[in-house]
Amino acid sequence: MPVIDEDIVRDLLHRYTDHLQPPESIATQVAARQLRLHRRRVASLTATGAALATAAGVIAVVPGHASRAPGFARPATSMPSNTIKQPALTLTAEQRKLDKLSSVAASQPPGQGRYAVMMTGGGDVKDTSVIDSRTGDMWSYQQGTDGLPSGKGFTKNYSPTAAQLAAMPTGLVALRAALIAQWDEQNKPGPNPNNVPTNPIPFNDNDRVFQQATFLLWNPLVGPDLRSALYRVLATVPGVKVNSSARDATGRRAVEISRTDTSGLPGGQSGPTAYATFRSDHITYATYENPATGALLETAITYPPGSGEVTPQDPNGTSTFVDVTVYLSITWASTVPSNPYGG
Repeated sequence: MPVIDEDIVRDLLHRYTDHLQPPESIATQVAARQLRLHRRRVASLTATGAALATAAGVIAVVPGHASRAPGFARPATSMPSNTIKQPALTLTAEQRKLDKLSSVAASQPPGQGRYAVMMTGGGDVKDTSVIDSRTGDMWSYQQGTDGLPSGKGFTKNYSPTAAQLAAMPTGLVALRAALIAQWDEQNKPGPNPNNVPTNPIPFNDNDRVFQQATFLLWNPLVGPDLRSALYRVLATVPGVKVNSSARDATGRRAVEISRTDTSGLPGGQSGPTAYATFRSDHITYATYENPATGALLETAITYPPGSGEVTPQDPNGTSTFVDVTVYLSITWASTVPSNPYGG
């Protein structure tokens, strides 16, 4: 039997409520309720997002759960299902594509081995990163080109461990909250010994969730369950674009997931009130995923003029700059491999 949009939403709602273990019919009740409330709306994304949000209200009135969400003082009298004419609940094309990618990712086997070996390329250099799944320590090796020497380095506790990542929630609401908390922790303002006035860019929660989710997708220690859940969370973020016919920089078939930040300071703002180096918003984050496995193939960040991103060729940051990293391969090893570039 083919999977229909109602099935997808029902599955999302079961994931949302998995920690409460409500009756099996709860997801169907929420979907039906939202269909009645939003029958005149044509924006399916809005209706679907509201259905997920309303899950808390329905949970509150499930027998055995005494607490109630605001606005849900008592269960509404239900009508027999055969007396309600329900319009079909549809998802956006982007949501359907991400749901498919989520299912693909969930079916993949976890990595086998203690050390994840990830080879990447970008610009004129190639890098190999070795991440210890037990400690999060990372060994990095770089191939020198155009007169640049080869190098190597070591960073302790660079990544969360595989166990820490596996402990992250996979329910939609809990995972979204965890991603926002992670973003806030990792983007705290740096030291300001001179007490220079700052004006932090007001990133909204959707900006945070998209950035943090796509950041986690690069990490090879992320297991199938969490990777699958990350795609489902991305499907709930407004402004996400999905291109299933994309190609990465090496020509590999890819699913491109992108979004442009919608919050930030007015373009071109600079001076002592600017926060860090970013003076404008509208930075576009894109990630390219393998349609057959859900694995990461490439990341690309597009900085518009005035964003504060500078290069030797554009020291004033007046041109668009695209930072591309191609993920060439991910393998697993039982011991730390030696420098593949010599030296």
